Amino acid sequence: MKRNLRLCLLALLLSTPFCLMAQSPARYGFLNRAAVIAILPETARVRAHLDSLRSKYEAEARYNETAFRRQYSEYLQVQKNLPEAILLKRQGDLQMSMERGLAFRREAENLLKKAETELMGRVGEQVDAVIRAIGAERGYDFVVDTSAGTHPYLNPEKSEDITPFVKARLLNVQ
Repeated sequence: MKRNLRLCLLALLLSTPFCLMAQSPARYGFLNRAAVIAILPETARVRAHLDSLRSKYEAEARYNETAFRRQYSEYLQVQKNLPEAILLKRQGDLQMSMERGLAFRREAENLLKKAETELMGRVGEQVDAVIRAIGAERGYDFVVDTSAGTHPYLNPEKSEDITPFVKARLLNVQ
């Protein structure tokens, strides 16, 4: 009898934590991270800076293109009167000029992508820090980003939209 009582007591003690876990539903938050990032003043500053860089690179690319066209036009006007050695030299100059212009455009695109990744990465880190803080404060098990559209259903009884909390915190910080 004592043995059965001990076994029942042991079974009760072992099953209690599982019952408690089953009663406390998992809570999670969700937000549209892209929408949060879009409204930040810092994002507007980053976009303005990137637009400024882009316009400077475009102006330089147009300058290079204009110089190439001028050089090519001059070549076309005098090509019939030039000896073959000079003709080949000028063709080589034109080829190098064209390659430099294309290389500059590729380099400019790479630099712009790198700058955007770096600058927007800082904004994303700031947003993520606020998301983590709010998630901890509100006791969430995890927070889901819905901006990619990969979560067609989130149970409203077990989840909460934290977008307004994140926006408020970020806009008050700035």
